Amino acid sequence: MAAFATPCARFSTKARRPIPCWTAKKTCRKSQIARAAVGAAEKAELPVLEQPGVGLMRDVKRRLLPHVWSDFKDGMNAKTMASAGFLFCACLSVAVAFGAGVAVVTQGQMGCIEMVLSTAVCGVVYALTCGQPLAISGFGGAHLAFTGLLYSLSEAVGVEFLPAYAWVGIWSSFFLFVMTLASVSNLVLYFTRFTDETFSALSSVIFIYESTKTIAKEFVKPGADPTTAYLSALLAALTFITIRTFAGIRKSIFFKKKARELVADFAPTIGIAVGALAASKAIGAFGTTLPGLALPVGLHTSTGRPWLVDIFSAPVWVRWGAILPAIMFSLLLFMDQVITTRLVNTPDNKLRKGWGYHLDLLVVSAYTLFASFFGLPFMTAATVPSLNHTRSLAFVDYKGDVAGVIENRISNFLIHLGIGFSVLFLQPLLVSIPLAVFMGLFLYLGVSAALNNKFLNRATLLLADPDRLKKFRPKKYVRNLPVSVTIKYTIVQLTCLASLWLVKSLPNVGIMFPVLVAGLVPCRLIAGRFFDNEHLQVLDDCGDALEAGRKAFVNEVDGIQSGVATEEMVILEAPDDYEEE
Repeated sequence: MAAFATPCARFSTKARRPIPCWTAKKTCRKSQIARAAVGAAEKAELPVLEQPGVGLMRDVKRRLLPHVWSDFKDGMNAKTMASAGFLFCACLSVAVAFGAGVAVVTQGQMGCIEMVLSTAVCGVVYALTCGQPLAISGFGGAHLAFTGLLYSLSEAVGVEFLPAYAWVGIWSSFFLFVMTLASVSNLVLYFTRFTDETFSALSSVIFIYESTKTIAKEFVKPGADPTTAYLSALLAALTFITIRTFAGIRKSIFFKKKARELVADFAPTIGIAVGALAASKAIGAFGTTLPGLALPVGLHTSTGRPWLVDIFSAPVWVRWGAILPAIMFSLLLFMDQVITTRLVNTPDNKLRKGWGYHLDLLVVSAYTLFASFFGLPFMTAATVPSLNHTRSLAFVDYKGDVAGVIENRISNFLIHLGIGFSVLFLQPLLVSIPLAVFMGLFLYLGVSAALNNKFLNRATLLLADPDRLKKFRPKKYVRNLPVSVTIKYTIVQLTCLASLWLVKSLPNVGIMFPVLVAGLVPCRLIAGRFFDNEHLQVLDDCGDALEAGRKAFVNEVDGIQSGVATEEMVILEAPDDYEEE
């Protein structure tokens, strides 16, 4: 079996060596702190918190400062440019779609212009200052539901929405800042694949559902034109199939390897171009019009109000009463952020530069405060775009396993800079592309993330023929475990996924969604009592989740990040006699 170093090897040579957390001058003092933290970990049942600012400073010294230059240098290549172009279109369509949703639930108090501007500004700031630049900032379905609840609550008590919304954001920013100083993000060390995959599956299902629902609406809306509806469905399908086809060239027999990689990297861009070209021909042939992106023109607010919100117009009781919803909202922002970045940081991606959960949370806290004063939607790391961003920057071997990822800030920066410029300069071009084309891209994002979700892959066993499984055992959870154990564990995750979807979809109980997301962690601990540790090691990468978390905490305070790859990045080529199953 042959192996060769990828072109990416020259991008991050220094990043492959472990970076010491502390300098020699401070070794003695830091070692004392580490030993004290280890002693506390051994005494505590669930060690999490540290002295104020310790975790944050560790992230700055270990992730930000040593790699800030290489984060920019490593992004100067064609693969990064292809990723930026792909995610620019994806994130813009997501922002416009959620902007339309926010306009509905807030009766026009916030809309597309606020959503697009917030996505652009937050994304640029996050890309330049965060601890994990592979994560993409964005808005989510849970955020939309919570914003709608806040509007309904403000209407019910007879107060202005935007000042009340601003105070909720101010308090949420304060709580997130306190979490940052106390190193509450260490809780992520107790998360397992169970939590990650269930939350990721929910995000994937939301993307698939929303894209198909948008196309289906063309068939059932009042005064629907059958020609427009069928053309929209065909364009979405054409865009999706084109992207999937060209992305699959990476593992095909055609062309040389570099050519296959280049074509696969630009597959989303090619898909959008093909969809837009087909749309222009279809519009000319059938003499019809197709719905396009509802992009704002200019930089004025949706209602014409001043950009700065008058927070002191809210009654005093509202300023203090906002604490209660802010507690729930800060929990939602926290869980969204840490779970998404944990999914990006999974050892499967073989990242080499480490991460910085505390630094990420500080950036989210700062931006939430900024957005509160300007009446903008609040942003956190968005799961599906972040996973697709990481995958688009990955080098993959013939087995489909990730050999390494180009860890950089350039692609994230360009994505959101482009979104900001689109409002000023690209509006005529973007509105000429039918919405159906972007929905095809939307669908690809969801399907791509779902296909790489091991939980959803295991869910197919519920429909599998047991006799067939005895002959075909390609996965370790089929090959090394009784099928009944795998199915029982998968049913537990499906139950959690269904509960999350149900709570998210019910307006009256949607405020409890953050609590349910946080409940995935104790749910895994309880479920672990009904499975053998050997089985959980295969299904969830760890047996006793608490013990694994304690060990990870000890490593964390000692300056060691478990799961960071240190070996040379290599891609395994398929042997001559290899046949894909």
